[in-house]
Amino acid sequence: MKIILKYFRYIIIISSIILLLFFLLNYLYPLNVDRLNKPKSTLIYDNGNRLVSLKLSSDGFLRIPIKPKELTPQIKDTVLAYEDQYFEQHFGINPLAIIRAMWFNISNQRTIGASTITMQVARMMHHQPRTLGQKLIEMFQSLQLELHYSKEEILTFYLNNAPYGGNIEGFASASFRYFNLSPSSLSLSQIAYLTTIPKNPNANRPKKSRDISKIKNRLLRRIYGLNLLTKRDYLRAKEENIFVNIKKLPHQIPHLTAQIKQEGEVHTTIDMHLQKATQRLLTIGVDEVKTFGIHNSSALIIDNRTMRIVAYVGSNDFYDSKYGGQNDGVRALVSPGSTLKPLVYARALEEGLITPLKKVYDVPLFIDGYKPTNYSKEYLGEVTASEALQFSLNIPAVELDRLLGDRGLYALLKKADISSLKYKKSHYGSSLVLGGWGISLQNNAELFAMLANGGVYKRATYIQKPLPSNIRKNLLKPTSSYLISTILSDAPRLHFSSSWEYIQDMSRIAFKTGTSARAKDMLTIGYTPDYTVAVWYGNFSGKASKYHDGFYATGLKIASPTMFKIFKLLGKQSWFRQPKSIKKEPICQDSIQIGKCQESIEDYIIEGIKPKSLCQAMRAEVLSYLLENQKIESFSTLAKHQCYGEWKSYKPLITNPIHDKHYAHNQMLPNEFKKTMMQCYSFEENSTIYWLIDHNEPVVGKSSVPFYKYLTPKNHTISCLDEGAKIQSVEVYLEEI
Repeated sequence: MKIILKYFRYIIIISSIILLLFFLLNYLYPLNVDRLNKPKSTLIYDNGNRLVSLKLSSDGFLRIPIKPKELTPQIKDTVLAYEDQYFEQHFGINPLAIIRAMWFNISNQRTIGASTITMQVARMMHHQPRTLGQKLIEMFQSLQLELHYSKEEILTFYLNNAPYGGNIEGFASASFRYFNLSPSSLSLSQIAYLTTIPKNPNANRPKKSRDISKIKNRLLRRIYGLNLLTKRDYLRAKEENIFVNIKKLPHQIPHLTAQIKQEGEVHTTIDMHLQKATQRLLTIGVDEVKTFGIHNSSALIIDNRTMRIVAYVGSNDFYDSKYGGQNDGVRALVSPGSTLKPLVYARALEEGLITPLKKVYDVPLFIDGYKPTNYSKEYLGEVTASEALQFSLNIPAVELDRLLGDRGLYALLKKADISSLKYKKSHYGSSLVLGGWGISLQNNAELFAMLANGGVYKRATYIQKPLPSNIRKNLLKPTSSYLISTILSDAPRLHFSSSWEYIQDMSRIAFKTGTSARAKDMLTIGYTPDYTVAVWYGNFSGKASKYHDGFYATGLKIASPTMFKIFKLLGKQSWFRQPKSIKKEPICQDSIQIGKCQESIEDYIIEGIKPKSLCQAMRAEVLSYLLENQKIESFSTLAKHQCYGEWKSYKPLITNPIHDKHYAHNQMLPNEFKKTMMQCYSFEENSTIYWLIDHNEPVVGKSSVPFYKYLTPKNHTISCLDEGAKIQSVEVYLEEI
């Protein structure tokens, strides 16, 4: 008895030493399971939870983790029956299996293994050669795994890291790749077949000439022999012929897929019905305008109430390598053309500079050497603010932005954090209003969605999760947004006659077109309370479109038809409610009101905003236009206005000849027919002016009265001096051919 107690004490002491040694080593060499958490594949779903795209992991593997609800008892029982029958009983190492394997390997020519599932997981952490030393390390780490993780977690580690042939890792990955099913949808025969693959992945993986039913039947017999199957289930599974169903990996929203960098499941807001229909419209659209030398198009649809992107088409053909179809036209920086003008008018409404029917002036304008012109190269003179916006006139938009100063378009875009606006305001100058910079189609669409949302700016998202509240910004007022929406939806139908077939019988839509310089970019962006639709046509190469069949490509002609077709896909649309603070009242439409108003008209007014009649709004070019067209009777009438003191300080305006212009005359003509017309407007009450041509003696003239003189072929400096000693000069070049 004493001997037994003595040995028992020795066993206790040795066991304690081994246990202490294990915990010491466990402390010195902590388990690192990061190697088991390898990069995962990305599964991208649409808003109906349908898989639409799949990206391999960053290291090129198909790795789809198995979900707890997918690990069915049938999968668990089958895997354990094949790999480790005593998994639930042992603590990482199965001593009996080790003894059995040693005896078998000594007495037979072939060898068998004794690795438990836990030991296989430990080996997956290293992938080292299978030496005796490495085997001891795996055994130690198996004990660590059992200490720190549950049996369920260890089995999940195994199922997610086991090799299934080629670049496929994990049971769920194999289930998707070979059968196009989730693990919980597999039949018993399919589970049995997949279970056998990790033992010899490249030999057991599906091949064209292999009957995979034979492989799964061997395992079914083993499971049946362990009494884990009823005879009925065994016979049914044995008779089932299984076939692999390997399909091409889904890649339906390629441009968005390229943007998504996160792993695992990504649930998007994309409506695949709209996505595919929009894609078809763009493909058809490009085919119809190829004669203009246009080969690319893009479109974006935003649900305004949620700011979710429901369709995102980066190009009409992602696989068109000839014309760069893999470029993303939704994200690319393109000229907005005239599309941002509505924001200038909205600001002007809020500042009291205009009302919808207030007169603005489309006359030549010179700003710091910059001379904007209209697309038509013509000037309409006096027009209402609504007409100026509807006809997309350049001069009034630039003029209003100039008058807004620090509350103009640049400030609004800065508050919206438009990332492509990188430089100071002075870098862009007045060309900012006319599209002289680059902005993405998505950012542009978000700005129009702001108008639809009553002036509240929010970023759009294609991910199904709430947007952070800190990006909600009130950049415009609901009143100005409503008035702009009304103006944009009331554009004259004649102006949009090229799109008449798409407009008729359609819900009310506010929209704006844009065409960049040389017609490189053609855009149309439309919106209702429900949706914003942005469409771009052009060339990813940057090549300009071509003149064809008597027409130049424009946003109206090229992009608008597609936008209207998309709205038809979206169905009947609602319209905005008029804010209560918008009232209809009489306004004075006189060009310059002196005394009693001569022209009064009913117009929409925003309550609380006082009309501003800025003196600088009547620049020299406008005053000369009003005088020339007898909108103002005379200088004496002008002198009665309260702003005359400021206008009087204007330098004389030389309207002819034009600065920096090259003039050519036929040398065969007599000099009398080669005289140059000179015209200058002075804003002094005394209308006398003095013409200074080069270094010659001054010639006395009258303000606004043309003066003709023959100029010899060469460079000339022509100056106009008024009675207030203010002078203006132009440089011209004349030649005779």
